[in-house]
Amino acid sequence: MATEEQMGDDPFLHRLLHAQVSESGWSVLSSLVAESWIRLGGASAALLMSAHGADELQVSCCRAVDGSAPQFNCLTLSEPWSILLSPGDVIESIAQTGLVGGLNLQVLPWPDLVSALIVQFPEVVPPLQAALYTTLISVSRNLLSRARDRSILMPRADILEAMAQFAAGAGHEINNPLGSILGQTQILLKSEQAADRKQAFETIGAQAWRVRDMIGNSMLFARPPIPQKERLNAVEVVQQTLTPIEKSALNAGVEIRFATSADEIHVVADRSQLSTLVSHLIRNSVESLRGADRHGCVSVTLRDDLPGTIELSVVDDGPGIVSEEVRQHLFNPFYSGRSAGRGLGFGLCLAWQIVRMHGGMILHETPEEGGAAFHIALPCE
Repeated sequence: MATEEQMGDDPFLHRLLHAQVSESGWSVLSSLVAESWIRLGGASAALLMSAHGADELQVSCCRAVDGSAPQFNCLTLSEPWSILLSPGDVIESIAQTGLVGGLNLQVLPWPDLVSALIVQFPEVVPPLQAALYTTLISVSRNLLSRARDRSILMPRADILEAMAQFAAGAGHEINNPLGSILGQTQILLKSEQAADRKQAFETIGAQAWRVRDMIGNSMLFARPPIPQKERLNAVEVVQQTLTPIEKSALNAGVEIRFATSADEIHVVADRSQLSTLVSHLIRNSVESLRGADRHGCVSVTLRDDLPGTIELSVVDDGPGIVSEEVRQHLFNPFYSGRSAGRGLGFGLCLAWQIVRMHGGMILHETPEEGGAAFHIALPCE
């Protein structure tokens, strides 16, 4: 660790401090994270492995070299992104590259960052360096959360609690007058004959329900119910979820296609939450096509041929997400710039919350042919 006298002239510390208050690309930040574990944590090697699409992983590696500056390597691996949920699979994949291997190898899976940090230490780790690990983990995660080219959501516990308290208070104070507005609207609708006035009352009622839903969704995101997990056939859950959506989708000119690698794909999950997850993702795709005033297709795929996981993919041929800012805040319920046409409401952030509570990962990517793709990886057990 650098002394106070050295900090003023250390270019690395300047870069590290600057990155904490600015935004950079993922590749720059991942290299800086790996370097931090070499220079500050006493590691002999550090690698950050992250998903770059559903079937490709990016690796940023930094290795200590005696008497000279650390060495950097960046490479791409043709591996399914779901191995990031399994430390054993991560180590096996990295060992094949020859970048690291041997003793004192640690893997920190970071599902919310769709990444894993692999750190190798010398045989003897100084006690002072070991005490820095917690701080380095926090610094690393904060750095990566500032990537401007990734969809990342890492809500702080204090922010979630403040949001939950606001939602609870707002629900108590707002729901009562909303109930009165809705009740009076229904009474007026029954006695009104003029078409324009009836439409106005219906609009008032719809907006009142929208306010109530926003309060409820805020509470649901900040304090989600604990999943009541059971062994389920995910194929059956997806099929049952699709049934009520398909008709409205067809009315909007959107076809939903479902494919699966097996008739039965079992997973331990909360049935209601799994259905909600599927529903949010599909409705998000349907709404993107409807909002662009175009017909199209939403492809839903469920597969169990990956090690230790099941994967759900929802891919549409809509307009996609072209704005870098929208992509960055895609799963963020606190971001207000959703008028770009995607990520409206709480659908995607609630989907992320469900995935997180089931120990899984969610990944967004833009296919080469256009549209948008969302991939979900959940552990089988």
